[in-house]
Amino acid sequence: MKTILFASAAFLTAVASPALAQQTAAPADGPSFAGPRAEIFGGWDRVGTRTRFDDGTTRVTDRSHRNGATAGALLGYDMPVGDRFVVGAFGSYAISTAKDCHYGAPAGELNGCLKAGREIEGGARLGAKMGDKALVYAKGAYVNGQLRGTFSDGVDYVSGHANRDGWRAGAGVEYAVNRHAYVKAEYDYTRFNSFRADEIGIPDTRVRFDRNQVLAGAGIRF
Repeated sequence: MKTILFASAAFLTAVASPALAQQTAAPADGPSFAGPRAEIFGGWDRVGTRTRFDDGTTRVTDRSHRNGATAGALLGYDMPVGDRFVVGAFGSYAISTAKDCHYGAPAGELNGCLKAGREIEGGARLGAKMGDKALVYAKGAYVNGQLRGTFSDGVDYVSGHANRDGWRAGAGVEYAVNRHAYVKAEYDYTRFNSFRADEIGIPDTRVRFDRNQVLAGAGIRF
């Protein structure tokens, strides 16, 4: 009986050892979606502006959208919550080429131009693992965006800039190339608080702007 028991134990050990080794090795070789990370990103940036001119006599509201490109860098940290979920915090800095210019009298001369400047973002995200290599996530963030303006009436030329706070909501998919490298695709919507545009060189005007962005990125985990 002892011989049979020892033989059975040896057989079970021989069969189980490769499977146990594989299970033990998988977490070490596979992505964890956790820890510090650094990323670069870029993509399409659509800036929408609503300008309302009111000098006490004339009131005009104008809405427009302009396309451009955006690019930036991000630092973040993620930590696991259970076996499936991940929570994290991040901060980013980005620039944009989007601008909205208006021409008028004198004929063909620049009357006003609004251009997106630098953007600083800080927020958090919640992700859920989909399979072994994908993470689907939603994010929310505080954003401080800069808007640059120029104005000319044919005689005087004025320029300036304003920094305004806003909020951002977004969602994306992160795909692990290996344990330390990943790529992502993301959509963001950003809404900024409205403000008087005198400080950016446009008198008697109130401005509100928002942004729609479709981004792609690549990063590393440390």
